[in-house]
Amino acid sequence: MKSEVTLLLIDDKQSNVFALEQLLEKEGRFFLTANTGKDGLKLALQQEVDLIILDVQMPEMNGFEVAQVLKSNKRTRDIPIIFASAEMKERHSIIQGFEEGAVDYLSKPLDPELTKAKVAVLLKIQMQKRELEDKNKSLEAADRRIKQLNEELKNNLLQLELANKELESFTYSVSHDLRAPIRALVGHATVLNEELGQSKNEEATNALTRIHYNSVKMNQMIDQLLKFSKLSRTDINKSEVDMAAMVKTVLQDTDKTAATKITIEEIHPASADAALISHVWTNLISNAIKYSGKNENPVVEIGSRKADQEIIYYVKDNGVGFDMQYAEKLFGVFQRLHKPTEFEGTGVGLAIVQRIVNRQGGRVWAEAKVNEGATFFFSLPA
Repeated sequence: MKSEVTLLLIDDKQSNVFALEQLLEKEGRFFLTANTGKDGLKLALQQEVDLIILDVQMPEMNGFEVAQVLKSNKRTRDIPIIFASAEMKERHSIIQGFEEGAVDYLSKPLDPELTKAKVAVLLKIQMQKRELEDKNKSLEAADRRIKQLNEELKNNLLQLELANKELESFTYSVSHDLRAPIRALVGHATVLNEELGQSKNEEATNALTRIHYNSVKMNQMIDQLLKFSKLSRTDINKSEVDMAAMVKTVLQDTDKTAATKITIEEIHPASADAALISHVWTNLISNAIKYSGKNENPVVEIGSRKADQEIIYYVKDNGVGFDMQYAEKLFGVFQRLHKPTEFEGTGVGLAIVQRIVNRQGGRVWAEAKVNEGATFFFSLPA
């Protein structure tokens, strides 16, 4: 908003204009002057004016007529007008002045202090009005922008929904179509194995073994891919979950070596989808056992802690770990940081974990050092 104000002084006597200008002169005030009503109207229509002080008795076009034109024009109708005239002392003249749109009047000869006070008050009101108008315009612009962004968001969500449906359809089709050649491959390998019987050499035996192994692995990858694609359509049914009891159940159902030491710290309950969060625990615990299995004394620690707005759960192991510069790759589909010959896996499990946790308002991350173990964290809203 501008800090300067402009006053338009209209009086047929130049001496009156000069005296009024001298009286009201102040830093931040600028003056436009006119000696006829017509000239005053031109200035009001051409310039940004904040206040008009208008003499009533002028030749050709008196102050009332000027006020009528000003109030009938959209550009000038809101400019406050002060009439200045000796005749304004008459009651009928005062009433007429207000009827023509005046906000106040000054009687000639002018009272200097009263004149300055009235002008100051009216300018202050006008500036507050301008400030309010500017704020309203800003709010209107912000409202239009919000509506535009909401419309864009709605369109983007619609496009995303369509893209997800296409992706799910594509994933299902690809997965379904991939199974046929795998089944054919396994079938032919089985027939070949039976026909060769005892006559097959070591090289042929190894080749058939690799065919069978990779076919099984491919089927597992397809199953995991289908499970991953279905997660976006799965409804979330939250309830209060006893995480400690769930972890004990998962441990009972998880294969582990007798040498693996499992340490369970405090595990807080949480509001979550029990079926889905069980999958998270199963994946993280089985990974910790698997990747610490080559350590002479494998240790897995499971626990949780409360933060400000979330409960953070963790599964820690003393296994092979990984380089943190590749941490983000962990949660991508078919992304692995270790060779399949070192550790079995499809490379989809952690992607599924992340999607499950994210859909329940949480987050997943990991910390590790090469050959010093890894800790996987996931959080849920407190």
